[in-house]
Amino acid sequence: MMLAQVIPLGASFALIAVALALGRADFAAIIGTAATISGLGTLINVGVGIGTLRELAAARTDEGLITSAIATNLRLASAVSFIVIAVSAATAVTLSLSAAPTSSLGMALWIALILQLPANALSSHTSVLAAAFQHLGREKDNLVITLTRTLIGLAIGLAIVILVPDPLAAIALQSVVASLMVIAMLWERRRRLLRAGIRVRVLLAPDFSPRRIGDRVLNSLDGAVFMVLFMVAQLVAASISAEVAAQVAAGVALCRTVIIPLKMVGQTAGRMTLQDGGREPAYRAASYGVVGIFVVPLALSLTLLSAFGLSPVGDPALGLLIALQLLLEPFSGSLFAYMKVTFGATAGLLGLILTYLALAPAALIICRFTAPSAVGLWAALLLVRLLFSVANLAALRTLLRSQLHPPTLSK
Repeated sequence: MMLAQVIPLGASFALIAVALALGRADFAAIIGTAATISGLGTLINVGVGIGTLRELAAARTDEGLITSAIATNLRLASAVSFIVIAVSAATAVTLSLSAAPTSSLGMALWIALILQLPANALSSHTSVLAAAFQHLGREKDNLVITLTRTLIGLAIGLAIVILVPDPLAAIALQSVVASLMVIAMLWERRRRLLRAGIRVRVLLAPDFSPRRIGDRVLNSLDGAVFMVLFMVAQLVAASISAEVAAQVAAGVALCRTVIIPLKMVGQTAGRMTLQDGGREPAYRAASYGVVGIFVVPLALSLTLLSAFGLSPVGDPALGLLIALQLLLEPFSGSLFAYMKVTFGATAGLLGLILTYLALAPAALIICRFTAPSAVGLWAALLLVRLLFSVANLAALRTLLRSQLHPPTLSK
């Protein structure tokens, strides 16, 4: 499941890195910002996947209940698609209005939004089917589908970056390819579920249940807030210089490539906890270890590259800050996903609001005027991530205590 997330995100980072290496900072900023908007919609759909996993856990191995749960969540996905499109449109409007008058960023975002409309509309449905594969133990199918799609998309994307000098034409071509790939992946996932004996219709009438949609939005709130913060950071960076904007865009792409897939570890640990009640500490401890196995070598590699002046994000000091941030992931994104699956949609919500919605914007604005550089902005992001990790651990402690000592009603 992690590889199925890492591969497409890694391809996105590769495109930005190639653009930076070719000296096309404006092109890298456009690609990075457009990818962030698309990533925001994808992260909203993480909540759809978590909700599907919780309901499939109750269905266990009953094919009838599994089919019913998938159909129910596909109807909810149709409703969530409207939210994804609305959020993407609102983000594109905000970013295009804030772009400099001489910049092509605003027009590029509108082109990307329109041409990626099919991808945005169907991304929620993809999350439901991906969760179904996870419940059925068919993670390999997810990986094969994603790998095939990414290799084709990366080959086309690199050709576009190298051969198409006009940024607007390039982003238009990449947006068309992105939509076609999402459609192809959805069709292939449905075909493989049919072969496994699970009959599904993807495009069902939307279910606009406020409570159930609200649960899914809350389940994905950390990822959505995380990406919104990155977009704010990119906006602030763009107000400083094109070079700072390109460096921050590269840092965002690198972090997105690592952090989003690691949420799968927390989701899997939470699913296993629900399926095997009574072993909560074992699966949670295992999730810490698994995430650590991935982030420690990555952080060390990034540190060494930065020390020798080979930082993939341009500035060696920026690379060191990102390396430190990666070391926090066992207790931030992955742990938050674990709590969502295990304890429900509101788990850890207060800490998220305090750190990302209250502290983070203020920290970025202060850094804009006191340390106007990519390093200064990322120092603020690192501080916020650290406090978010502390808040998660505090929330987990409270949740575990409430399980051991549930409140009693007074007579």
